[in-house]
Amino acid sequence: MSKELVRKIIFELYYKEQITPNDNLNHSVKLLDEIKSQKRIDYKIINELTTEQEEDLKDEIRIAAGRWKYKVVTKGGGALVISGKKKLNYQHGPILVVRRNNKIIEVFPRGDPGSKESRWTTIDFLLAFQKEKSAITEVFRGKTFSENDLRNLIKGTPGIIENGLKYSDIEVEIESSRIDLVLIDKKNRHLLLEFKLNATDKTVGQVTRYNLDRYSEKFDLPKDSIRRGIVTLSVTGQIAYACKEQNIELYIIKSKNMGFKKK
Repeated sequence: MSKELVRKIIFELYYKEQITPNDNLNHSVKLLDEIKSQKRIDYKIINELTTEQEEDLKDEIRIAAGRWKYKVVTKGGGALVISGKKKLNYQHGPILVVRRNNKIIEVFPRGDPGSKESRWTTIDFLLAFQKEKSAITEVFRGKTFSENDLRNLIKGTPGIIENGLKYSDIEVEIESSRIDLVLIDKKNRHLLLEFKLNATDKTVGQVTRYNLDRYSEKFDLPKDSIRRGIVTLSVTGQIAYACKEQNIELYIIKSKNMGFKKK
């Protein structure tokens, strides 16, 4: 990340004492500290706003979200940045605002347009920002789609890859590995997923290193109730053959034109 871009970006973490869960807040601050050390991006922690300042912040957030960019207002009890009562929502965790040149470019927690159940929390983003170095840099420049975006798409709409799948958890750490996303199928089996924009033979190696014994112990789950998979936009090498050999599911997300087709 260029020094010029770093100088233009700052994180702001908002919370309310006695309202924001301490464990969630502490985790967010820890991640911000690590990001500051690794990427030299500064942050502010803010826990006191006047009524006027809160209204101004809500207006900024709505403008940043626009009509279709992302969802920020809660409907039906969800945990987005603005509650159903049109107040800043601190009850499920701190609010994260990312500014560039003093203008809001990202805000969390938020949802994806067109998905009723999607939710992208402050911790979700900070973990992804820490992991996806080059991709997140490009997201700030507004140029590309990242592995984080792909994971968030499946997290919010798991039915894209299989009917009946439900979101369970992200960034699950087990001995020697970290699982990007866990979904649960109709038979209550856990599907452990790795995300790559372009999956290669090396990706198969990453998934085979998932410690299924430890995962089974951690979640009190029989090993035959654990599935493993890769979600990607494209593949290279002999990955399809390797996945079959290792009993790893491979999902390639592709677009299909259902409208006008120019001849």
